[in-house]
Formats: sequence, structure tokens, C-alpha cells
Amino acid sequence: MSKSSFKSSRSLLRVFLVPYVFLLVLYLLVIGCGSTWLYLTARHAQTELVTGHIVEVISPFLKQLSEEHLANRNINESFLLSKKVSQLYQTLPHLKQISLRDLQRGYGVRLSSKQQLVDVELEPLQSHLISSTNHQQLARQLHKEASPLFHITLDLTSSQGNPVQIDVAFDRSGLVGRINGTLQSIIHSIIGFSIIGIISILLAVAIAIYTGLSTHKMEARLQKIYQQAAMGQLSASLVHDLRNPLASIRANIKNLLITPEETEQVVDEMDHDILRLEQKLADFLSLTKPRNSGFESIKIELLVNEVIRKCKPLFEEKNITLTVLIDSSIPVITIIPEDISDALFNLLVNSKNHTQEYGHVWLKIQLDNEQIRIIVEDDGSGIEQTLLSKIFEPFFTTRDEGHGLGLAIVKRTVKAHNGRIVAENRLPTGACFIMSLPFKQNE
Repeated sequence: MSKSSFKSSRSLLRVFLVPYVFLLVLYLLVIGCGSTWLYLTARHAQTELVTGHIVEVISPFLKQLSEEHLANRNINESFLLSKKVSQLYQTLPHLKQISLRDLQRGYGVRLSSKQQLVDVELEPLQSHLISSTNHQQLARQLHKEASPLFHITLDLTSSQGNPVQIDVAFDRSGLVGRINGTLQSIIHSIIGFSIIGIISILLAVAIAIYTGLSTHKMEARLQKIYQQAAMGQLSASLVHDLRNPLASIRANIKNLLITPEETEQVVDEMDHDILRLEQKLADFLSLTKPRNSGFESIKIELLVNEVIRKCKPLFEEKNITLTVLIDSSIPVITIIPEDISDALFNLLVNSKNHTQEYGHVWLKIQLDNEQIRIIVEDDGSGIEQTLLSKIFEPFFTTRDEGHGLGLAIVKRTVKAHNGRIVAENRLPTGACFIMSLPFKQNE
């Protein structure tokens, strides 16, 4: 692979990869935030279901227990509690401890490490104030707190004002594990769809890159075919265009045999024809040679001044006024100086050739964002509307003494600099050529 092809392929990969990488990052961001929100919402909903079920199961039991506690002060409270909660431990598998306290006494039942119910004595309440758990905050407290036991405290103070506090404790890790277990399907779905989405984007990137590279190769092949066809057409046009000077040279050679006394005149005509032939061949070679090296950074004023110096005698021959306007704020520009000089010279000579004696030609160098605009205008007869699309074609000319390669060379030079050139008519009369070139060339 050539260096230019490698750079072209690398630029193509960059064009395809940058938007898809941005899309992938955006997808991951959206999926990440959305998945987090979905998981937290589902976990909160599931936690509310679990805590709501717990409250629904224990509330009637604890209310009944509180009433029996107040009505049976002389009975062994621990025995009463153990008798009542055994069924509750079976209903709520993560229940670890139940305790009941008032101002006179405190007792409870907890589940030992051997999964046996053990009676415990507790200190009575120290105050009439009881901190009861807010049922609306149970779901948040379950995940927010870090203690091993998850406590639900209920205030069951009797109508006579006797404070009674019942505390129910659950294994926090067991409850959280139960909740997470029910969310596994949601987690797996989120991960699965995320992976499918990432794979889809990567497949789209691969398909886009493959399609782009294939298209690029096809375009390169077609361009090569077009170049070969154009070269064939150019060669045929050149052969046809060279027949006239060759025929003239042949006729002059025969004239030397017939009229030797006109040798000097015939030789002058032959020399003129040979010079025309040499110029055509030189222009043809200039049109076909590659133009991808020799870029330099220069000030455009220096190049313009040199071109004007070479053109000045040609304009003086027809008494044509040449006005030059250069924007002083134009920075250094990267170009192939020799080629741009020749292109500008061709444009000026072309305007001179189509301008009447005592006419006017303008050369303007302007700044246009990240480009430089070179404008050549004249007050000649202008260009026929039907010919505007043909004037940059090789060997197209409207002058008998022209060979039709000057503007074709200009267009090729501008294209080699990643620029563009357009031709249009100028009001009230004349033609205008606008050449736009970027300040810097891509590596």
C-alpha cells in the first residue's frame, strides 16, 4: 500500500470511527444511567413489598401480644412470648428477635445460632417517650443503615397511658439477599440487552468501515479507469492538435525545394511552427505530471509580485491597465510556488488575450475564513453561457492560436492544492475567475 493510500484509508477510518465511538460512549452513558435508575426503582419497589408484607404479618400479632401483656401481668411473660412467637418465626424466616418493654419490665425471644428460641431479660423503658419506626421509611432504612439487624419499633401504648414498646429485629443481609434474588432477572436482562446493544454498534462500525473501505477501493479503481480514459482522450486530442503544425512544417519543406529564394521566410515559419509544437508538448506534459510534492510556506505578496513582473510587458503591448489589490492581513500560505505562479500567470494571460486594447484587468487577493481567494477579472467580451462548463476541459479553446491547455492546467493545479476554481461572467462586461486555496495542506 502506498503512503498516500495509507493516509487516505486512515482518514476514512477516522471519519467512520469518530461518530460511532461517540455513539458508543453516548449509548453506554444512557444505558448506564438508565440501568442504574431502573435497578434502584425496582429495588425500592421490591423492598416496599417485603417490608409491607412484614408489617402486615406482625401488626395484628403484636397488637394482640400487647393486649395480653397488659392483661396478664402475673403470668410468666417470657413463657407467654415464646408461646406466641414460635409460629411467627416460621412465617418470617429472617426474623431474629422480638422484644417487649414497658416501664416495669422487659423481655424478649431471640433466635440463637443453633436456630433455637432463647428467652432474654431486658431492661424496662426509661422514659414515656417511644421512638417508633415510620413505616414509609422502612424501604430506605433497610438499605441505608449498616447494622447487622434491621429493627422495626412499634409504639403500642395503651389507652390508659401505659407505654409499651415492641421491637422486631430481622437479619438485614437475609432480607437484602431475598430482595436482590428477586431482582436477578432484571439485572440479567439489563446486562443482556446492554451487551446486545454494544455488539450491534460494533457490528455497525465494522460494516460501515468495511463498506467505506470497499467503496474507497472501488472509487480508486474507477478513478484510475477514468484517468486512463482521459489520458486516451488527451492523447487523441494531442495527436489531432499536432497535425496542423506538422503539416505546415512539411509544406514549408516542400516550398524550400520549389522556391529556394524564399528560404528565410520559410525557415521563420517553420521555427514558429516548431515553437508551437514544443509549447503544446510542454503543456501536455505539465498537465499529466503528478503534483503532490514541493509544498512550501510563503507570503503570497512575493509570488504575486514576481508574476506581475513577468506579465507586465504582455499587458503593455495592448496598453491594458492591470490593477492589483492584496489584503495585507493574509498569513503565510502553504503551496507549490512554481505551480501556483504558473496558474496565476495563465489566468492573467487568458484575461489579457480576451481583453480589448486599452482595457482593464484586476487581480484581487482576499482573505476568506480559512482560505485565500485569488480573483482575476477583466472587462473583455466575457464567456458565452453555454461555454462556462467547458472552458476547463483540455484542448478546449475559442482562439485560433490557442491550444486549450492553459485553463486545464490551472484547474489541475488548484485541485492538487485541495482548492477550487470557478468561472463566471462579470457585470457589465468581462469574465471573472475565482481561485480558492486553503492556507494549509493536509499531511
